[in-house]
Amino acid sequence: MGEWKLLPLGIDLGSRRVRIALGEANRAGDVRLRAIIGRDLPDAAACTSEVVESSLVAALLEDMLAEVGCREQRCVLALGAPASVTRVVRFPKMSRAERLRAAHFEAQRFAGWDIDDGQSLVRTHPLDREAGAYVVGVTRVANVDSRVNTMRMAGLHVVAVDHDAFAMRRMFPDCDAIVDIGAERSSLHVFGAIGPVSLVTQYGGAAVTRGIAAELSIDIPTAERRKRILGCAGAGVSAREEVVASIVALIDRARGRTTIDRVALTGNGSRLPNLARALEDATGAISELPVAALLRTANYPEDVLRAAAPDWTLAASLAAWSAVA
Repeated sequence: MGEWKLLPLGIDLGSRRVRIALGEANRAGDVRLRAIIGRDLPDAAACTSEVVESSLVAALLEDMLAEVGCREQRCVLALGAPASVTRVVRFPKMSRAERLRAAHFEAQRFAGWDIDDGQSLVRTHPLDREAGAYVVGVTRVANVDSRVNTMRMAGLHVVAVDHDAFAMRRMFPDCDAIVDIGAERSSLHVFGAIGPVSLVTQYGGAAVTRGIAAELSIDIPTAERRKRILGCAGAGVSAREEVVASIVALIDRARGRTTIDRVALTGNGSRLPNLARALEDATGAISELPVAALLRTANYPEDVLRAAAPDWTLAASLAAWSAVA
């Protein structure tokens, strides 16, 4: 088997929560996880496209790293829609410099903002070199810089910034689509012959929390605690239905491009009781909350894995990036 060596940390910096996964690999190419930890971000440090309160997030990361007990300083981050927009583009045979210029032109058409302002990054990733198919991605410089600077403040060095869709695909290679239900938004990643495409709706788990708070006349923190323990339990049901409807709309839209018969659900919002069943009933696609094989390499009981998998999946994939990407 050979000696196991640490891989760069996988850090999933979400809008309301941060997770760190520590992985290792041997010379045979085997990868396993040693530890995963997650913490809620302070309200003042909630992350949007950019990290606004870098010092608060860095301090939290330092505490988490101390708890993990690891001195690894390299890390891999992720950036997804809507902060990063991707499309599959076919290019004729050309040099790398020519392809990057062509990608810049294509990105101007789909980015949604003026990328000629000098504040945007455009990158290409080969999907099928023989067919000349590349994924073109574009994001704002500030989205990347704020994350890199935050990691630097925590004593970490960023070696790569992956895209959510690629990271999730590594964990769930057999599904047609992945639905990641976060706090403030939900993302649908679809694959197939068209390559990775991410669609976003501005409905997430926080919408259900707000629905519970409004219906029971309680504050948001209390509603969030209630949701985590009891689910909807008679409150916030209509809000949950709105979340499901918004995801169904994304799936219907994506079905105009590719077949979707099996959907993997992840993200904290996916753990709401009956959400997967409601999505399956509405779309006819098998909808499940799988535990990725990589997570099973960690020394955690099965019940812990099943409960935590939606929260840990992205960080785990990022921890394996340098070994499998």
